[in-house]
Amino acid sequence: MALQDILEQIESETQEKLDAIQAEHETALKKLDNEFAVLAKKTEQEMDEKVTENSGKIMNKMTTHARMEAKTKLLHEKREIMDKVFADALESLLSSGNYEDNLVNLLKNSDMEGDDVTIIPAKGKEDITKSALKTSGKPYTMSNKTADIKGGFILQSEKIEINNSFESILDNQLRGYLELEVAKTLFPA
Repeated sequence: MALQDILEQIESETQEKLDAIQAEHETALKKLDNEFAVLAKKTEQEMDEKVTENSGKIMNKMTTHARMEAKTKLLHEKREIMDKVFADALESLLSSGNYEDNLVNLLKNSDMEGDDVTIIPAKGKEDITKSALKTSGKPYTMSNKTADIKGGFILQSEKIEINNSFESILDNQLRGYLELEVAKTLFPA
């Protein structure tokens, strides 16, 4: 065989091997491309699922937060209405034609005894309180000083002080009892 034939045969075998390697390479590249496409699609689906899941969680949190804010605002507004109702009740007590009768009843129901009991009237209500004290028949002494209250009076002895102001009676004694009933009337379920 001539050198030329040997070279051609080597070249032909080399070309065949190169073609085979090239084919293997292209097959491996296609396989890798396919695997990458499958992996990319799977990763994209997983990310879409996570985004959907997380956005659902975020929406639930936002909805819950919005509901809580709305309830808080509603409760605040109801509280303001209740405060207004009790403030209006106080004003009604103060301006009613029965103010003196209310004082007389409070005095008659007071349990303080002794010679040292003093009645301190609401500022500006001294005369009507003096008249109510006389009508009640209680042996209390009228004080020269007045209390900074809107209506009612304060009973005071050396050891005890009882706040019979209309504000105190409404807020401390009656409000807890009446609030539920007033709320049921104002805000039926």
